[in-house]
Order: sequence, then C-alpha cells, then structure tokens
Amino acid sequence: MGVVCGLVFALVVPAPAPYLLPSTIFSGLVFDLALIIGSKYEKSSKSQTRLLTGAGLSGLGESIVALTILTVFAPSFLGKSFDALTIAWSADLALNVILSVIGAFLAFRYLSRKPLPKQNELGSLA
Repeated sequence: MGVVCGLVFALVVPAPAPYLLPSTIFSGLVFDLALIIGSKYEKSSKSQTRLLTGAGLSGLGESIVALTILTVFAPSFLGKSFDALTIAWSADLALNVILSVIGAFLAFRYLSRKPLPKQNELGSLA
C-alpha cells in the first residue's frame, strides 16, 4: 500500500515535496505491519480497533520520516531555533496522528454501512 501511494503521489503531484515518497512508503509499511502482527491480515482489516491503531501508528511514522527529512535537509523551513523545531515537531506529530485516526474512523464507519456484494453476484461475471 505504501509503495503504491508513494508512487501515485510522485506521478500525480506536479512538483512533489522531497519527503512525500519516503514518508508515504514508510507510512504504508507501518500500517500493514500493524495489521499483520499478531493476527491474520484479513481478520485485522475488519477490526475497527486494529485499523485505528494502524492509522495512528502510520501517521506517527509518516510524520517522523517527513520531519526528519525537513529538519536535516531544509532546517530553515521548520525554524532555526530549538523552540521552533520543538513546536513544529510536536504540532505535526500530534495533528497527523489525530487526523489519521479520525480519517480511518470516518472511512470505517462509511464503508461498514455499505452492503457487501453477495457471493452469487460476484460469480455471475464468470
């Protein structure tokens, strides 16, 4: 998932930010690992708790990678003082985790209301 999302961003966004591809790939890998560890992917992908946990962890991982790249390669972008970096890191980490969990929650609620196709409907195309 992370590789696909990263490549889509790299190809679709006219001038992608340099941190976009690595942070998106890392985010997808963290999300998939959060679902795989401890149980089967199919079972975890239907669990709201696992999906929200995976979304929060992937948002955290995405922020860490993006902020690390910005801090190392474009330090003036986030601010030069320790206080500015602390505020930027704190705000971004908190907001990305919160928004990732909210987005996953809304997607889960929306998709859980959609009826799944019946088995005979899936096989009728064959």
